[in-house]
Amino acid sequence: MPLPVPAIPSKRQAERLATGLGFAQLALAAFELARPGALSKSLGLDQNHTFLKGFGAREMATGAGLFGWRRGRGRSLWIWARVAGDLADAWALAPALRRDNPQRHVALAAAGVLAAVVVIDILCARALDDR
Repeated sequence: MPLPVPAIPSKRQAERLATGLGFAQLALAAFELARPGALSKSLGLDQNHTFLKGFGAREMATGAGLFGWRRGRGRSLWIWARVAGDLADAWALAPALRRDNPQRHVALAAAGVLAAVVVIDILCARALDDR
């Protein structure tokens, strides 16, 4: 049985989706900046969580960028920046997926959400790209 292929949303749908992604991203950024230790601990990552503040700053910048561009090519570039950030998030999350992590179930759930977000980001960016 072949896997379903998600459809690329219309430009109008993608613009609304980008706005929602921007709000979600700003909320995540606020949490990463305010409580990086709590996030790190909940995933079972090492105690060195200072890199999460950098991730929060990146999330804040790309989230704000989504609101700075209402229409046109600029908005898709901010979505593609989200995709790059998603890859950095996956790299940072990978150590939490080790079998001896007592919080592995939380890290697996986060990885699942991250995978879904990557698909949504790519579909949204493709819809907003000038063709």
